[in-house]
Amino acid sequence: MKTWHKVAIGGGAVVMLAGIVLFSVNQANKGVVTVQTAKVANQESLVSLVTASGEVKPTTYTNVTAQGFGRITAILVKEGDHVKKGDKLLLQENVQATADVQAQSAAINSAESGVQAAEASFKAAQSDLISQQANLERAKLDYDRGQGLYKDGLIPKQDFDQRKTTYDGAAAAVESARSRVQSLKAQLDQTRSQVNQGRAVGLRLKDVLQKTTYTSPINGIVSYLRSAWATMSYPAFRTRTAAS
Repeated sequence: MKTWHKVAIGGGAVVMLAGIVLFSVNQANKGVVTVQTAKVANQESLVSLVTASGEVKPTTYTNVTAQGFGRITAILVKEGDHVKKGDKLLLQENVQATADVQAQSAAINSAESGVQAAEASFKAAQSDLISQQANLERAKLDYDRGQGLYKDGLIPKQDFDQRKTTYDGAAAAVESARSRVQSLKAQLDQTRSQVNQGRAVGLRLKDVLQKTTYTSPINGIVSYLRSAWATMSYPAFRTRTAAS
């Protein structure tokens, strides 16, 4: 056998042996996690780095949407503005709503004045009824005495008839006063009911007026404005910087 034949055979054997060794090493290290190592040394702090995919969302957010129909007169914020709870965000035309509230307030004031007048009339009617009842008591006593005197012939019939007429008139006056009290009581109740209804309408109109001014419900940052309406997103101020 020639020398170069021996060298080729030896080289092939070495390559085959190296391949077997590499294959064995790879199989042995399969599934082993590669880590970085370093020499132990004093440092101020340890830093942990994690890389992952995901979505950063605000911890608290709210959408401010339309509360009614009307023309927008002013948008008071822009994207990125910091706002506090109660800050004005948007103004809507409120001429008609303001006029409705003022007209209803005037109507309520008028109705309340009507209640006061009705209460005064009712109290006066009650006083008159008491007075008429007192007159009736006196007339009845006088009439009862007249019956005894006339029966004994101590007074003429004309005197007795006058006492009876007075008694009958007093009784009629009491009934009239009582009817007036009942009528004024019903009128007073109706007027009070109208005031209550007017106040309920006033609350509704004030709510409509209030909804023409949009305010921030929480503290935060304006994250998005779409068309005329503002969509408010409120992450914590520090959290907002985490968004990519």
